[in-house]
Amino acid sequence: MVTIRRATLLDKASIEGVYATVVGTSLVLADDEWRRLFTVAGIVVAEENNRVIGFGGIDVTAEEQLRWVHLLPEFQRGGVGSKILHELETMAWSSGLQSIRLHSAPGAVQFYAKRGYTRVPEQEQLGHDHDGVEMVKLR
Repeated sequence: MVTIRRATLLDKASIEGVYATVVGTSLVLADDEWRRLFTVAGIVVAEENNRVIGFGGIDVTAEEQLRWVHLLPEFQRGGVGSKILHELETMAWSSGLQSIRLHSAPGAVQFYAKRGYTRVPEQEQLGHDHDGVEMVKLR
């Protein structure tokens, strides 16, 4: 059974491992940024049998609040990503946000679109130096 819970600093290595497996590069953040994300912002992990199999992060103070939703490949397409996203959205709405913005990897656009996210109009985009699609969900 998969559970979703708020992450702690003790989960840092597991989160970095999931990220490296899914993205293929290291997740490099300064210690101060990790502490801020674990305290001020929010990171959740998905666990199965005490093993972190995915994570998600939101920073309600950022221009693009949703930072990550990543799952190990063998757990994708089973509803766990939706559970992580739902938990992050709950955190966003309870903080008072009226919209959640993100920069989606091209392969994840349909995942977000099925959950109510739409493309940000071109004139309102922040712009990025890498592939992806800016999306938003209104409360």
